Amino acid sequence: MSLANLKTTLPLLLGPALFLLTLFTEPFDAELSRHAWIMCGLTVWMAIWWISEAVPIPATALIPLAVLPLLKLDSIAAVAAPYADPLIFLFFGGFVLSIAMERWNLHKRIALLTMLLVGSKPSQQIAGMMLVTAFLSMWMSNTATAVMMLPIGLSVIAMQSQGGQQQDSFAKAVLLAIAYAASIGGIATLIGTPPNALLAGYLQNVHNITLSFADWMLLGVPLASVLLVLTWLWLTRFQFKLDGAVQADSRQIYRQKLAELGPMQNAEKLVLMVFLAAAFCWTLAKKITEFTGIPMNDTVTAVCVALLLFILPVSLKSGQRVLVWEDCQKLPWGILLLFGGGLTLASQIQKSGLADFIALQVSQLGTLDMLTLILLVTTLIIFLTEVTSNTATAAAFLPLLGPVAVSMGMPVTMLVIPAAIAASCAFMMPVATPPNAIVFASGQLKIADMVKAGFALNILSIICITAACLWLVPVIFS
Repeated sequence: MSLANLKTTLPLLLGPALFLLTLFTEPFDAELSRHAWIMCGLTVWMAIWWISEAVPIPATALIPLAVLPLLKLDSIAAVAAPYADPLIFLFFGGFVLSIAMERWNLHKRIALLTMLLVGSKPSQQIAGMMLVTAFLSMWMSNTATAVMMLPIGLSVIAMQSQGGQQQDSFAKAVLLAIAYAASIGGIATLIGTPPNALLAGYLQNVHNITLSFADWMLLGVPLASVLLVLTWLWLTRFQFKLDGAVQADSRQIYRQKLAELGPMQNAEKLVLMVFLAAAFCWTLAKKITEFTGIPMNDTVTAVCVALLLFILPVSLKSGQRVLVWEDCQKLPWGILLLFGGGLTLASQIQKSGLADFIALQVSQLGTLDMLTLILLVTTLIIFLTEVTSNTATAAAFLPLLGPVAVSMGMPVTMLVIPAAIAASCAFMMPVATPPNAIVFASGQLKIADMVKAGFALNILSIICITAACLWLVPVIFS
């Protein structure tokens, strides 16, 4: 058996084997119920498969649906309920909006118009690319954003003709800037990256804490902004010392690509109006409710947005709509299944008493101060996510960190929020995030380039996340 096969086969067998062990053995502690003991085995099984990707990540998320009703630990209705959690429909609406922007090239027009406003210095061009990449990643998947921005970045790189070390540094800085900004931008909104939505669903279902779109932006936007500035400074001033030579003005590329898009179509205008309306409703939901009496809800807004995009006609003559259902074939349904599996796992850990048992055991180990605990959790998640899926990591760890926070006598938000954010801050390895893999596939980066730049940004992220959670989280989510 080859090493590659062994890496897949070992976790494939180990996960269910450990679960079966809990089925045929008694709990090791008298305070651990039979239900909680089995849930312990199920959690380990799912965590092993999620982290190793021995089977597709969304498929692992279906395990609770199959196992829990068969073992009579809960009804199929109760187990299936989290797979239709309101937060899943919030993300669904965000995905549909993203698909509409891609379908009619609105995202490209926004990117090119923004890039026309920046200067011609290398550092200014990189700042512009990071700004537009991060903004689009707030509303679209970071993968789609990176795929869209990469050709623009490569065109700018190809235009610079002086060659030598300066050109090589500029190329690397552009590619890393696109990848890192795509990941950082997702932190800013609830729909920007899956771990954020998983966090919101976990807090609502298990701890009855509502995380609204606007509240999250009060934390996410400042944090993402600081990380963007620090990333830009690191790439352009320290990692790659740019602006040392005059470079060609890349704005002619942007004008050419804008000309290729042609004038703004009706469909683009409709998508832009729907996008602005959605952003307005998500960010000002509480104010709208106070003023109109209409009970605004982030999920309802998302579903209304999706419906509008299927209803609005591009042309009354042709009857063509902004979106048809076939466009949704590109929708990442696997992520929605993963949400359901993660939320079900969290709910069952709480319901079985396993969460209380974990909290009790941790409380007996002694206490750590809040700063140390947040630092430890953030560091663990960031470096673990370098080799695992960020969404799967969040799904596996959030249900376990909640009880730890309770046992330490601190608000649950103080531990699970930094964990969720940290899952989006892996910058060292090509396999860490899809944007990293996408820019690495261009062939203009070495792993050493990404590791060298990414390690420093990982450390900066740990510091920024810890500081934000100590100072902002208690104020925003009190």
